[in-house]
Amino acid sequence: MTNKLTEQQLQEELLDEIGDFTKAITRKIGQGVGGIKGAAQLLAKEAGAAEFQEYLSIIISEADRLKELVDRLLGTPQAHDSEEFNIHLILERARSLLSAESGGTIEMHRDYDPSLPEVHADRNQLFQAILNIAKNALEAVTESNTPSPWVRFRTRAVRRAHPGSKGAHTMLRVRIEDNGPGIPDDLKDRIFFPMVSGRAQGSGIGLSITQTIISRHHGWIEVESEPGHTAIDVILPFGDTP
Repeated sequence: MTNKLTEQQLQEELLDEIGDFTKAITRKIGQGVGGIKGAAQLLAKEAGAAEFQEYLSIIISEADRLKELVDRLLGTPQAHDSEEFNIHLILERARSLLSAESGGTIEMHRDYDPSLPEVHADRNQLFQAILNIAKNALEAVTESNTPSPWVRFRTRAVRRAHPGSKGAHTMLRVRIEDNGPGIPDDLKDRIFFPMVSGRAQGSGIGLSITQTIISRHHGWIEVESEPGHTAIDVILPFGDTP
């Protein structure tokens, strides 16, 4: 007998710790979102607020969306609202949002495989996970003043064996690439850990939530990075389980 834990056991324990930490942070976020919605609702009732109704409605609507996401993240691993949909729908939504956020100054490329079957997943959770990764890519090229910056969304079917299992399966790979400065070597294996960020202003929360969402969908994340090119792969089964 050996007292040494296997690499797989260490990964599972780490994911449990990430999950516990993420739930604690998510509860705090949920409390904050509730406060924002309440304040917006009070403002909407004030005299003279008519000219701001459109903006207040947006705040309330986004608060509701984030509260729903928080509630699902705090639920059991099976508590996601699964449906079948085309993965490119949420990729295009994320691409459009980031293009608007950058004011059209960052090239947003796409390279999709239109033959891919639909995925079975929680659409809102998976969108949030993809958006978190893509926002990191956008911030990487923006904050580093990368010449001719770009972000690319790519999809392919690949053969992968789930970590700790035997035999490969056909999986969906969503790859988000950028031509930024790359992830420092000392962060590559920890970038999805809570409170770890490669950015001066980063909180290290968004990517840990992403890790939790992808794990909940029976998938995993792979990272390749060097100066001038970073690729984050989200590997997912096409069905509800691998």
